[in-house]
Amino acid sequence: MIESLFISIFALGGLLLALYLYNKKQTHQQPFICPLRGNCAEVIHSEFSKFLGVPVELIGITYYAGLLIGHGLVVASPVLFDWLEPSLLLASTIAFLFSLYLTFIQLVVLKKICTWCLFSAALCLSIFLIAIVGGREVVLPILLEFRPIILVLHILFMALGLGAATLTDIFFLRFLRDLRISQEESDVFSTLSQFIWFALCLMVITGFALYLPQAVSYNDSPKFLAKIIVVSVIIVNGAFLNLSIAPKLAKITFAQPHKHKVGELVLARRFAFVLGPISIVSWYSAFILGSLPAGTELSLISFLKIYALMLLIAITIGQFFEHRLRNKQFPSPWITN
Repeated sequence: MIESLFISIFALGGLLLALYLYNKKQTHQQPFICPLRGNCAEVIHSEFSKFLGVPVELIGITYYAGLLIGHGLVVASPVLFDWLEPSLLLASTIAFLFSLYLTFIQLVVLKKICTWCLFSAALCLSIFLIAIVGGREVVLPILLEFRPIILVLHILFMALGLGAATLTDIFFLRFLRDLRISQEESDVFSTLSQFIWFALCLMVITGFALYLPQAVSYNDSPKFLAKIIVVSVIIVNGAFLNLSIAPKLAKITFAQPHKHKVGELVLARRFAFVLGPISIVSWYSAFILGSLPAGTELSLISFLKIYALMLLIAITIGQFFEHRLRNKQFPSPWITN
């Protein structure tokens, strides 16, 4: 119960912060007060201020309000509302992963810091850690009981992410036939990208739910360690590809204002044909690893050698296609800038 009390306090602080940011954004009142010399206004009004069309502030308000009500009920009557704890832990895990996504956007894509956003991310991290430590006794038996269902969901989300990643690469090559990406084509990429992140998030959450009750055995499994490495590559690679490289190429191709150094777009295009193959190979590798029988013998070093070879072949093929595009005779902003 003490854990729920602390989480309720943090959730109240997060709710007040989210309401403040939403009110400021909607009413266009005086400029944001952004401590630590941040750029709160630019971050909050950026193109990443919505997720799947929903303002991030509204997502935060909904999350913190739900958490405050849920843990408030647990504090008021632990015996009557202890069944809420697994759902509250799930919500805290999703919020923590989403806060990592938003923090990456600030640091790597926008290269601007919103102090209040970082404070909200710190609240999400604190809530997640408290929920994990305090909810193990209640959550672990439930995870064991529903393990078959969680496993099916884990495989489903992995298949959805794999399918979306495959479609993204197919559309990317198809759209580049005219050496341009239109506004409509860019919107398709944006939708697929958000769907991939959604599937990846749920895949990680269900994977974590499978891991917690049997952590000791999983830690000794080369197959599990290999899958952790591959999923980590998917996350880092996807973050740079979708949030850093792709926006540069899309903006220049349908004539949005975009400041860039000489040769920057050529380099970005080449990176796209490196990160894209890494993405598709990693997704298929993760799916294959997840499909292998439990007793499959697999040396971690052997897998890493095979995985590295597959990445090298895929990157080489990607650079071959990029070279063919570069040698086309039709003019393109991607090639001349």
